[in-house]
Amino acid sequence: MAYGLLQGDRMKAQRRSQAVDRKREEQTVLVIGGSGGMSSRYRDVVEKHGWSLRHYENRVPPGARHGVGRIALIVIMVTMVSHALRDQMQTLAADGAPVVYLRSASVSALRAALEQRTA
Repeated sequence: MAYGLLQGDRMKAQRRSQAVDRKREEQTVLVIGGSGGMSSRYRDVVEKHGWSLRHYENRVPPGARHGVGRIALIVIMVTMVSHALRDQMQTLAADGAPVVYLRSASVSALRAALEQRTA
């Protein structure tokens, strides 16, 4: 009987974990600025945390806000972003999405920001 209870608890924990993973998959991390050549590396880091990535290096196309879905986090790489693009993204932050400003456009800086957010 004890084995059955333990097994049931494990299954509940596994279902809870899967629900959290599904919720994260529906969310998007916006990376603003940075280097276009690093997009695939940014994507790898973000997807390891269970989110999808939208990277805008120079400008945000019209209507992009509607195709993004739920925004989990906005990351602005301040050393490599125009003021106009930064201002555009601040309007998205009005929807309640947290904004992180990074001084570096490196993959390790992005990874650290995501790990801090998920902790």
